[in-house]
Order: sequence, then structure tokens, then C-alpha cells
Amino acid sequence: MSLKDPQTEAEIELFVVTAQKGDSDAFGKLYDIFVNPIYRYIYYRVGAGEAEDLAELVFLKTWENIRQYRKGESSFSSWIFRIAHNVVVDHYRAMHPSDELSEEMEDHRKEANATATAHKRFDNELLSAAMSELKDRYRQVLILKYINDLSNEEIGYIMGKTQAALRILQFRALRSLKKVLERRGISELDV
Repeated sequence: MSLKDPQTEAEIELFVVTAQKGDSDAFGKLYDIFVNPIYRYIYYRVGAGEAEDLAELVFLKTWENIRQYRKGESSFSSWIFRIAHNVVVDHYRAMHPSDELSEEMEDHRKEANATATAHKRFDNELLSAAMSELKDRYRQVLILKYINDLSNEEIGYIMGKTQAALRILQFRALRSLKKVLERRGISELDV
């Protein structure tokens, strides 16, 4: 099921409206649709150790705040990924309370290296090792764009970037990933 499929988007909006009225079954359907993409997003940002707990926190916050979602302001996908983004940022801040959270901050912890499901055409271990060498914001944009298949508009909303800034960030992230892969002896990828 693709989040970009018009039928899926219509179903999501119907489930949202019903969940906003307090229907937990409709929220359960939203959970089923978003649990894997949200988990993947968090997993590649913080590692396996905390991903499950943080994903659960995203859905708890989503349920608590679902009445605040307004269709015209953004898609529900963008809205829930923004919650996930904020949960990850809060997680980093809690880990480093005296440090300034910077877009340049890199996570060098061993457990931050993703080793689970990656893009179907890449070798999982190769991709996770290469991704772990990227700046956090580069990892984030690549995960949102190529693993979770979000639109540039949605990614811009989640990351708080203009479309022009986002295109530059995506270009730099891809260029950086290409350099990492070339250093590892991979010169051509079938993406």
C-alpha cells in the first residue's frame, strides 16, 4: 500500500475524520497504515534500541492530538511524520541536555547504524553502514524521500525547509552517499 495512492489518501482522510470523533477502530486502521513507515523513519534516525518505544510514543501523541489535525494545512502523512520528527528531536535533546542540537550533529554510536530493512535494491548492511557515515539531516532526507517515499512537499513540511532548500539538501545528501559508496568500492548502483 503506497501512501501516495489517491485511494489510500482518501481512505486515510476518512479514517482521520472518524478517529477525530473518538473511534479507536479508525485510529487502529491509521496505525496499521503508518506503523511500518514511522518505525523505519525512527529506526534509521536513532537505531534499533529505541525505535520501537519512540514509534509507540509517536502514535500516542498522534491519538492525543488527532483533533488538532486540519486537512487543508498539510496531508495527514506529513502531519504524523512531523510528530515523528519532533519525537526524534526530543529524544536527542534528552540524550544531550546541555548540547545544542545542530543540523550538523552526527550520531557516531554503534547502535545508531541501521541494519534492518533498507531499500529493496540495496544490500541492507552496505546501505546502513554507508548511511551511518552521513550527516543526520542527509540521512533524514534520504530516509523520507527514498525509503518512505514521501513527496518533497511533505518532506519540506516535516523538516521545516523550503522547496528550494530541500532540493539542495537532497542533492547534497545523494552526492555524499555516492562518495561514501565509492569509497567502499561501489561505483554504480541500480536505483
